[in-house]
Amino acid sequence: MLFFRKKEKEVPSNEKKAAKSMPKTKKVQFIPVKIPELTALLNNDLFELTKLEPVNYYADKSSYLQCTFFYNEDYSEVYFVVEQYDNDFLRASTPYYKADYELMRRTVIKFGQRI
Repeated sequence: MLFFRKKEKEVPSNEKKAAKSMPKTKKVQFIPVKIPELTALLNNDLFELTKLEPVNYYADKSSYLQCTFFYNEDYSEVYFVVEQYDNDFLRASTPYYKADYELMRRTVIKFGQRI
């Protein structure tokens, strides 16, 4: 006989609530690194995000990190989360972080996008 526990509901953080309320998103993909290591780096300095290597999603779908930026029209509020995908299935993610325009600009410039 199998016993099933109720899955406890995750309490969303203030950053997650604010991010989900933003009207615009932008997604970029990176070569995968371990999420716990990345979380430790981001907790010390958010600009560690700019040191990740870009990857072409269409060339390598087997494993990648996807960074999703949530922002409003004037970029006065910017949030982001980094998620690890394996074969297009979400495996792990970092917490949501509050960022700024400069971090977002420096990250997307690696993909040839100017904001």
